[in-house]
Amino acid sequence: MSEPAAELSTRAVIGRIARVYMRPRWKGWTVAMIAAVCVAYLSASLIQILEPAINDLLVNHKPGTLLAVPLTIAGLALARGLAQVIQATQVNRIGNEVVGQVQVQLFGKLVRADLARLRASHSGSFVSSVLYDAGLIREAATSGVINYTQHLLTVIGAIIVMVGNDAMLSLTLVVAAPLSTWVMRRFSKRTVKATKGAMVETSALSTAIMESLDGVRVVKIENREAYEEQRVAEVVKRRQKHLVKGANARARAAPATETLMTLITAGVIAYAGWRSQSGGMNVGAFVAFIGALGLASQSLRQLANLQTVMAEGFSAARRLFADLDVEPEIRERPGAKELPRGEATIRFNDVGFTYGADGPPALQGVTFEVHRGETVALVGPSGGPSAP
Repeated sequence: MSEPAAELSTRAVIGRIARVYMRPRWKGWTVAMIAAVCVAYLSASLIQILEPAINDLLVNHKPGTLLAVPLTIAGLALARGLAQVIQATQVNRIGNEVVGQVQVQLFGKLVRADLARLRASHSGSFVSSVLYDAGLIREAATSGVINYTQHLLTVIGAIIVMVGNDAMLSLTLVVAAPLSTWVMRRFSKRTVKATKGAMVETSALSTAIMESLDGVRVVKIENREAYEEQRVAEVVKRRQKHLVKGANARARAAPATETLMTLITAGVIAYAGWRSQSGGMNVGAFVAFIGALGLASQSLRQLANLQTVMAEGFSAARRLFADLDVEPEIRERPGAKELPRGEATIRFNDVGFTYGADGPPALQGVTFEVHRGETVALVGPSGGPSAP
């Protein structure tokens, strides 16, 4: 039987996804990335315009700003909305194309796999890989990477706005960034562990259901419906346990990051109030800084969620690539010529065959001839034909 392929590292998994699935779709990928950059830039611009808008329109009552400022804000908002629609459309298209390609590749690999390998594992595990794992890869390869880039650039843009308004106040990010990174890594590890368990139990669930349905006639004859129901229920319970752990890790990542940023915001407000009383900060700069901090907080929360999504996808890709990389032991000889049609004869002379090196012989000492138009059946011990 074919040996399983070695497990790939995270770097190798990312490189393979980019090379096999992303490179052929570079046009749509480029459009989505440009749209993500535009969304990040326009989000930062909307925050940056708050300072002149408040100071010129509300505080200083500068002539001409009553119409110019609202129109500018509306234009930026419309442009950002258009960029978000373009980004989402490209991500959805590329993501579903990737899923389709992965599913076709995996099915083709399984159809050409050795019978010994297919019989060693139930078909339910293969169904799980085709349906469940492929969907996780889509989230990591498209939604995860592109949205991660967008929110990362949004954080950078918000930092630039904050530094431009008050460099000393921006030093709070020196504390926020390492703590946020630590929080995201911690929950990412938990998610990876839960995802691996969920993938295993999903395969077990598919296997249990297909076994029960394939043998439903025997189940009814033996009155084993309750036993089969209990067996599937136990698998579902184990799977739900892993799914809940993964969902909890994802659910806790965002609130933990948000709480951290809220505490930092409270400190910023206290410090900014002291600066404002001493005349070191005007109202517009303060509002713009708080807006930029809120924007950075929101993007950091999304980054925490996307970190877990990408961890799940890479775990699924690692398992799926291991199946794709298994080469069958029985395959066509390179350069083999196609047999010409004619009065050919097929001759078996003392043929033997085993499943695996140590398995019992399935065929032994088989010798016969088959001429064109003839049908020969291998007869088993029962007297019935075993293979036409």
